[in-house]
Amino acid sequence: MRKYLPMAVIGMVIAAASSPLSALSASSNDITVTVSSGAGPVDGTQQNSDEFMWRQFVDLVSPSATTPSKVEFETWASDSDTFTSTPQWPAPDARPKLHASLLQALKSGHSLAATLDVPCAKPGNAAVAGFPTSGTPTPCVAEETKRNKPQFDYIVNNNLNTQAGLAKAFANSAFSALVMPKESLSVKTDWVPVKTVLQWIPYTTEKFIRDNYYITTDNGTEYALVSMHVSSRQNPNWVWASFEHSLNPGRCDSIGCSDSFGSTDPVVQPNRNAANKQYGACRISTALAQLMKEKNLSSVWRSYCLKGSQVEYTASNGIPSALGNSVIEGVVGNGTISASSCIACHAYASFGKEGKPTSQTTAMLPYNPTGEPIQNVLVGSKQYDFMWGVLLAP
Repeated sequence: MRKYLPMAVIGMVIAAASSPLSALSASSNDITVTVSSGAGPVDGTQQNSDEFMWRQFVDLVSPSATTPSKVEFETWASDSDTFTSTPQWPAPDARPKLHASLLQALKSGHSLAATLDVPCAKPGNAAVAGFPTSGTPTPCVAEETKRNKPQFDYIVNNNLNTQAGLAKAFANSAFSALVMPKESLSVKTDWVPVKTVLQWIPYTTEKFIRDNYYITTDNGTEYALVSMHVSSRQNPNWVWASFEHSLNPGRCDSIGCSDSFGSTDPVVQPNRNAANKQYGACRISTALAQLMKEKNLSSVWRSYCLKGSQVEYTASNGIPSALGNSVIEGVVGNGTISASSCIACHAYASFGKEGKPTSQTTAMLPYNPTGEPIQNVLVGSKQYDFMWGVLLAP
């Protein structure tokens, strides 16, 4: 199997000179806790995960063939469309269903179902990124998760969208594990009101935002897309990627940014001297520019950058791999980017005999799990193939 080295050892270390942990490190006074994820192999293709996920990104932000006024992922099913007793693929003219962050709600002990009815909420810790705390509209971050048709059909056709259906699946010995189709894709997007972006990044203008951000409207409020997680079932443990708008403050803080395909600067080191500074425009590669041209993408998509991709729990030496987003995990989740891992967090997505996640699996989420899954946590559960939408099954 092809192996790709992680971009760099991140700056999150334990100073162990006066600690009993120093015995664990024979050649250094520092113990490396995590390393930033790097491009890795993808089943069925010679493309590494950076290139593969850029190609997925270009496809899902291409103009929709059925609804040209939207891009492709906007026509997919939301969590509200899927995890309900009456699931339905959305109509072409369906409006966005933005809501407050589910991770933030889980960490704060709020009802997940009620969170879907809140269109936008104050982030977990605005100060992490100098995010505004007052203004009109009230500064907030909205979220939406979309699933493509193969994934939606698999969940709904197997009655895996309700607790009753999941309880039956758990009791069925022939149903040992969920295995979604390889074509399955999920997209989690984070949005900020346009007026709030003007406060957050004050040297922008409304015209600049319209020219350089993808914008949607929900309940009369215009929102700018600031961050996106994309996951593909192409690998058994999925292929993970995080994208951010180039102007997100502190975009490459903590773990840096790594893009071996779409950028002319494949490695951007984190700023160790100050947080939430700008990292400049993402200079896209000739190969990516050609892909965007072939798919007739709007020029706004040139402003979005790959933070990194991930296919393994750990580096080859066993050190946990980290991949996190400055908005989704940082501002909203109030988490530490260098202690975030898409693949490790989603490995605990599962359900027990009652058709819902067990308390020991949901207890992992507030602590940003990294590294190989702890199998004892999953005792008494069946994995939901890395998809945390199971939390919303009614």
